[in-house]
Amino acid sequence: MRSGLLSDFALIGYEIFLEGNNVRYRYQKPGTPPDTVRSLIEELRKYKDEVVNILKMGDTITPTEKSQSRANVKAAWPSKDQSLVDWFIELEAPTEPFYLEPHRHVVGPAKFFSALRMDITAGPDGPRARMGTLQCDLRKLKAYKK
Repeated sequence: MRSGLLSDFALIGYEIFLEGNNVRYRYQKPGTPPDTVRSLIEELRKYKDEVVNILKMGDTITPTEKSQSRANVKAAWPSKDQSLVDWFIELEAPTEPFYLEPHRHVVGPAKFFSALRMDITAGPDGPRARMGTLQCDLRKLKAYKK
């Protein structure tokens, strides 16, 4: 299953929950859902067993849990870090391993980028951002990508 599938549902405005072993989803925004949801629903059906296991751990994924924090990414960051966050959000993860520093070999770039996105979603009060580690990694990544 693609790592961002459930997050994509939440960003569009869906609540995803379990009823027994059935995955249910409910559109929470006014109006009709976007057409892009059809492909997400097919993907959700294809990976139902994995989705059920994930939902059993956390019970429900609601739009407010996922999309609210991402919607506030721009407003939450101090101006000195905002351009770095904006740059990274638009960046595609590389497909090949790379060295972030001479002693830091990133062998799973997709996983590394996913972790950075989660840290950004946590905002400046998240543990890695609060200590400055996230910003340091983003600066090193930006220097590497030049």
